[in-house]
Amino acid sequence: MHKPDEPAGAHESWEQIVARFARFSGVVGEISDPLTWGLDLEEETVTGTGDDRDPTEERFLRAYVSFVGEAVDVETLRVGTDDPEQIDDIVRAALSGALASPLHNDVPEGAEGPTGADFADAYQDYRSAMRAIVEEVDLAALQRTAFVLDDVSHPCVRVAVRGTVAVYVPIGDRAVIVSGPTDLVDRLDISTAPIRNLLHGDDGPRF
Repeated sequence: MHKPDEPAGAHESWEQIVARFARFSGVVGEISDPLTWGLDLEEETVTGTGDDRDPTEERFLRAYVSFVGEAVDVETLRVGTDDPEQIDDIVRAALSGALASPLHNDVPEGAEGPTGADFADAYQDYRSAMRAIVEEVDLAALQRTAFVLDDVSHPCVRVAVRGTVAVYVPIGDRAVIVSGPTDLVDRLDISTAPIRNLLHGDDGPRF
């Protein structure tokens, strides 16, 4: 799921970025063979600040896009949670983000700028669409079911609306969240692996 705020690390030094990735030492989720499904890796980043008050905020994101513009996000929480209410909030937020993603890419033609009437109308339409998405997702039933990760069936929490799904899968002390078109997410091979070393050729620790 893409967060609307600016990705953490946008103004950090290379050393700070490497240190943020290093905190994810261990395994993170990925699509095993994205090209099989017509997907390209569009973004790979760490989001969140690792706030001790909400350790689930810090995530490693791999964002994929298909040749027809479908988006699939695979996020790994550095620290998972056992709190059912928090899990529910996380998986609903992931679904809301997946449903809202096309709205973020919809730039109205003829917009006159931040003070123009066209921009104001478009912004109101956007807010109305976002409210409708959040309300619909809040009403959607959650499923406690299973999801295959690393070729093993894991318990998961799942929610789906309008042909789009988000799934929360605990793995050890972490969790993987997959969101995107339901028919695609249900067929993907999702696996976990260590983050590749950012300093290519470096003999230091790999993460």
